Amino acid sequence: MKTDAVSITRDLVSINSDPHESGEKEVAKYINGYLENLGISSKIIEFEKNRCNVTASFGHGEGLMLNGHMDTVPLGDATKWKYGFEGTVVNGKVYGRGASDMKGGIATILAALPSIKTNGLKRRLLLTFVADEEGMLKGSTWLLKNERTLFKDVKYGIVAEPTDLKIQIAQKGVMEMRIVVNGKSAHSSRPWLGVNAIDGMAKVIAALDGLSRNMKVNDPLLGKGTINVGEIRGGTASNVVPDFCEILVNRRLVNGESPGSALSEIDKKVKNLKLSYGIETLHSQLPYSMRQDSYIIKMLKSMVQDELTIANGYTEAELYNRMAGIDCAVFGPGTKKNIHAPNEYISVSNLTRGTKYFSEIMGRWLSH
Repeated sequence: MKTDAVSITRDLVSINSDPHESGEKEVAKYINGYLENLGISSKIIEFEKNRCNVTASFGHGEGLMLNGHMDTVPLGDATKWKYGFEGTVVNGKVYGRGASDMKGGIATILAALPSIKTNGLKRRLLLTFVADEEGMLKGSTWLLKNERTLFKDVKYGIVAEPTDLKIQIAQKGVMEMRIVVNGKSAHSSRPWLGVNAIDGMAKVIAALDGLSRNMKVNDPLLGKGTINVGEIRGGTASNVVPDFCEILVNRRLVNGESPGSALSEIDKKVKNLKLSYGIETLHSQLPYSMRQDSYIIKMLKSMVQDELTIANGYTEAELYNRMAGIDCAVFGPGTKKNIHAPNEYISVSNLTRGTKYFSEIMGRWLSH
């Protein structure tokens, strides 16, 4: 059995876990088999077809959770890739979709496990490898709602998302919104008989751009929130005045902002344009900051002589803190600069260092 992080990463990357295709089931089976070969009892939970979580717990008493997600974003335009799902090693890097985000993080946790002595344990270790983090957080949400006993007495956690092995103590929240502008169709040769919904949406986008440039709340750690118009749809043909246009908006939140306040702020801006419109929140997650005097931060700082970091993106550390009260740090070997991009990679040196750190984390936790 392969137990080094490079080999495990290559194996995991070679298994397509894009939820739009095969889902996480095959990755879950690989992880479950690995754990069972180490004599660690684990469980695959298939909560939807091909959407799976893997959990394992050993020891007793106060718990530490180590977490990672098995899904990836889609490969995207294959012509932009030199390496896809092969897990190819070139010049000290393991390439492939999910290498950094975050199969390499999972691999370092798994590779650290053989060094742990499982007798005479003084505390408990909980492993949660989950589905759908890149989507609607279904995997972790399912566990937190349906497997509550798993998290009993789990005080601390580490989510092994990409941080370049820096200790992440804060992250922005996120909300997705849909804005619809309604118009009136007419022939393009007589546009004055209609109301152009795309023209109206252009005004909405300009208003959002102005709002994004003048955010009021400025968090000491996270800075200001952001607004991004990521998708737009409208119209049926160039010779028809469009009666409908919609956009999907991604709003990143900082401490001092809430989904409600952000929605109200945008709604006020759009209302001032005197359009026929609708606006709705599709989903939202809150910003999250950790106390720097938390035990788990102190333990990580005692091992990693490096700066603390923050994230513009969202991780499930916030979800586990909010729903289970777990002090959850983010710390993993992946590199943020190439996640979700063509030719994603993780360095071999980070995998080696990550394994060493997770081995030390587990050893300290279970023996003290």
